[in-house]
Amino acid sequence: MKSRIHYLDHLRTFAIFLVVVLHAGLVYEVVLENIWIVSDPEKNNSIGLIRMYLDLFVMFTIFFVSGYLIPISVQKKSTRQFLVSKVKRILVPWFIAVFTLIPAYKIIFLYSRGLPQEAWYSYFHLFQRSGTDWGYFSNNPTQNWLWFLPMLFTFQVLYLVLTKMKIFPLNISVKTGVILTVVIGVAYSMLLSNAGLTGWFHSGFFEFQKERLLPYFMVFLVGALCQQHHVFERDEKNKKRYIAANIGLTLGLGVFTAVALNLFFNLIEPGRNHFFISSMVDRTVYYFTALLSMFCFLYVMLYAFKHYFNKTNPLMNILNRNSYSVYIIHVLVLGVIAWPMMYVLIPPVAKFLILTMLTFVVSNFLVFAYDHLLQERLYLRIAIMFAFVVTFFAFTNSGNTSVAQSSEVKETTLQKDVVPPSVGLHEAALTGNMVAIRQHLQAGTDLNEKEASGGSSPLITAAVFGKTEVAIALINAGADVNFTNNEGSTALHSAAFFCHTEIVQALLKHAADPQIRNNAGSTALESVTAPFDQVIGIYDYFGQTLGPLGLHLDYERIQQERPKIEKLIRIAE
Repeated sequence: MKSRIHYLDHLRTFAIFLVVVLHAGLVYEVVLENIWIVSDPEKNNSIGLIRMYLDLFVMFTIFFVSGYLIPISVQKKSTRQFLVSKVKRILVPWFIAVFTLIPAYKIIFLYSRGLPQEAWYSYFHLFQRSGTDWGYFSNNPTQNWLWFLPMLFTFQVLYLVLTKMKIFPLNISVKTGVILTVVIGVAYSMLLSNAGLTGWFHSGFFEFQKERLLPYFMVFLVGALCQQHHVFERDEKNKKRYIAANIGLTLGLGVFTAVALNLFFNLIEPGRNHFFISSMVDRTVYYFTALLSMFCFLYVMLYAFKHYFNKTNPLMNILNRNSYSVYIIHVLVLGVIAWPMMYVLIPPVAKFLILTMLTFVVSNFLVFAYDHLLQERLYLRIAIMFAFVVTFFAFTNSGNTSVAQSSEVKETTLQKDVVPPSVGLHEAALTGNMVAIRQHLQAGTDLNEKEASGGSSPLITAAVFGKTEVAIALINAGADVNFTNNEGSTALHSAAFFCHTEIVQALLKHAADPQIRNNAGSTALESVTAPFDQVIGIYDYFGQTLGPLGLHLDYERIQQERPKIEKLIRIAE
C-alpha cells in the first residue's frame, strides 16, 4: 500500500507542477491575453505547443489519480462522514478562494495592464457587465482555474451515489473501461461539436469545458476501476506494453498535432476551409487521437513513476502534502511574479522558465509557511483576512478615484461647454446609441480609442454589429477608416465579412484601403470570395461568441449580399 501511495502522490504533485508550466506559458502567448492574469507584451507563440500538449494530459491525470483514491475513502467512511470530509476539503476552500482570489486576480489583471480599478462588486465571478465583450475578463470574471474544485466534488459525490445504487464497482476489466472511455468520449464530443455546443459553460458554481465533461468523469471512473482491480499493487514490469504506449503516444501526438493545427488555422483565417479528409472525419480523428494520446501518456507516467520514482524523502513529503493548496494559490503567485517581470529585458522563453520555477517554489513556500505559522493561530488568520478586505476596498475605491481623475484630465482637452456622456463610445457603437454618439462627437472624444479586449476602434465595432448609422457618423467625423485591431483587421474587413453593404460603401467612399491584409494574410475581398459552405463554420463561431452581445446573423441575407460586396471592392481596387 505504501509504495502505491508514494508514487501516485508523486505523480499528482508532478501533474500540479505541469499545471504551473501550462499557466506560466499563457503569460507569453496571444491566445488568452484578454482573460489571463498578466499578459507580457513580449510574446513567443511557440510556447503554445507546450500548452496544447499539456492540456491533453494534466487535468486527466489529476482526475485519474483522484478516481483511484476515491474507493478507499468511500469504504472507510459512512455516507455522512464522506460528504462532510469532502465539503471541508474541497467546497470550503473553493468558497474562500472564489471570493478572495478571483477579486485579487482582477486587481492584478487591471493593474498590470495600466487600467483603472473598477467598482468593488465587479470583482466577483457572479458579475457580468451587460452590453460589453464577455470574452474580456474585466467584464465577465469567471472562476478561471478554480473550476476544477466543484467538478471534483461533483464527481466524488456521483461515485458515492453510483456505489450506493450498486452500479459501481463495475464488472468489467480495466481494458474494457479504457476502450469504452475512448469510444463514448469521442461520440460525446462529436455530438456536441456537430450541435455547436462546444466551449465553456459558466455559472455561479459549475464551470467546465462542455466537450470534456463526460471524458473527465469517465477517466475518473477508470481510476476507480484500477483500484477495484488492484492494478497498481502488482509488481509486474511489462516493458512491451510500456514500449507500445510510447509508440502510441508518439503516433497519436503526431496525428493530433497536424489535425489540431489545421483546424485552428481554419478558424482564424477567413476563407480557409482545408481538411485532410473532411470536416467530420478530421474532427473525429482530433478527438480520438486526443484521448489515445492521453491514455498512452498516463500509462507511460504511471509505469515510470511506479518503477523509478517509488521512494519518498522529506522534501517530496512536503511537496505532496502541499500540492492541493499549491493548485489553489499558484495563479495569484504567478501574477505577482509575472507583473514586474514584464519590465525585464530577457527573451520570453527565459522569462517563461524563470516564472515557472519561481511560481512553483514560492507557492510551496507560502503553503508551508501557512501550515506552520497560521494553521493553529486563528487570530493571525483573522488579521490577514481583515487586511485583505481593507486592501481590496482601498484598491477598488482608489480605482474609482483614478477613473474620476482621468476623466477630469480628459475633459480639459474637450470643448469646455460639452461633457461626454456616461455611456462609453464603444458601448454606444455596440448598441447603436446615436444620442451618445453625437454627444461624444460634440465633446471631442477620441474616435480611434482602442477597446481593451481586441484592440478594435468604435468604427470596427459598428462594422461588426452592423450599426450603419453609427458607422457613417464616425466616418464623417473623421474616424480612421484604415485603423487595424489586434488581429490586423480593418473596419472594411469586418463590414465585408458580415456583409453590411452600406458600411462597405461608406468606407470605400472615404478611401478605405482594400489591399490591407490582416494577420491571417487576408484582404477584405478574400473574406467574401470563398464559397459560403466553406466559411459557414466561421460564421457559426462568431454567432455563438458575439451573439450574447447582439450579433444577429441572417445567413440568407449574407449569401445575397456577398456578391454585391465583392463587386464593390473589385471596383474600388
